[in-house]
Amino acid sequence: GPMQPSAERISEIQSALAAKGYFEGQANGIWSADSIEALKRFQRDQNLRDDGKISSLSLIALGLGPERSTMADNKPQN
Repeated sequence: GPMQPSAERISEIQSALAAKGYFEGQANGIWSADSIEALKRFQRDQNLRDDGKISSLSLIALGLGPERSTMADNKPQN
């Protein structure tokens, strides 16, 4: 299935949502119901599908862009 973002990445997303006034809680890296609700409200305002899923479109809209670092870090070096 799709990879879960790291706690660090989730904190970035929460911070970005908070900066835009959608997220009230602590940017603690835990993707809880209030994080999902905040993302849904943001997605709705951006005319994205408001499914609360961390999609690349949502990340780009938040100014975070697609996640590159973890993919690169996990590739075996040969």
